Amino acid sequence: MKKKLIFLLSVLILITIALTGCNWLSWGLINVFDPEAQLRVSCSDITGDTISLEVYSLNKVGFNGEGFSYKYYSNGILIPDLMKTVGTPFRVEPSDTSGTPGPITTIGLLLYSQKVQDYMTSNPSAEMTCTISLIGTDEAGHDILKSITVSLPALPETEPEPSPSGKVVATLDNWDQEYYQYLEEWSMVNAYYTIENNSDETVYDYKIYFIVNCSDGSVYYDSCYKDYTLSNGQSHSDYALIETFGKQAGTVKINELAINIYY
Repeated sequence: MKKKLIFLLSVLILITIALTGCNWLSWGLINVFDPEAQLRVSCSDITGDTISLEVYSLNKVGFNGEGFSYKYYSNGILIPDLMKTVGTPFRVEPSDTSGTPGPITTIGLLLYSQKVQDYMTSNPSAEMTCTISLIGTDEAGHDILKSITVSLPALPETEPEPSPSGKVVATLDNWDQEYYQYLEEWSMVNAYYTIENNSDETVYDYKIYFIVNCSDGSVYYDSCYKDYTLSNGQSHSDYALIETFGKQAGTVKINELAINIYY
């Protein structure tokens, strides 16, 4: 009887290795019957205010990313005011062979928001790190949170950007969201805004950052860039689409406005 049991276990182990490759031990036998995407994520570069991430799967299960969460730490202590979640859909294709890296998905993300830069400028001696977590669901239906922690290089000393002589303001006029009954989820948020140039300079492009608080307590950040010229005294009304991944928005606000001006 004992020999038969050992034989059956040996056969099961061989089948497991054949199906999942040599990494099966770290995932458990259950991963054979209910496979979960084995994601690997690494930082390939940090240039300017942007970080480049490379993500791939080590097995035959793909991944549908919904966004990223950021947690910033100063000398190992979490800074709650800098935490945020950004909705950025992306796709990681499965590997053709288990245990072998699949196609690499490269993602560029803003690492130094204005808020982070202001904190680092005010705390120049702080050792800053950031944990970025990938949020999404794999093809087998598992919710996955995969994280990577990177050290933030000190901000380079640069000449301060000239400020406009007057105010350039963006105002949220209204917003709406549609409920899709057949999908049982909410659409993207339509955020209607007006930007006014009350300076003596000409604005040649702008980027508006939005923050959405959803009814379930989750918070999403998104942005809208426009290559649009605004002369002195001119205003412009438009709208932006904000991703909430099917969740109902409770409040929508403009969080930040970034502009470039002619001199």
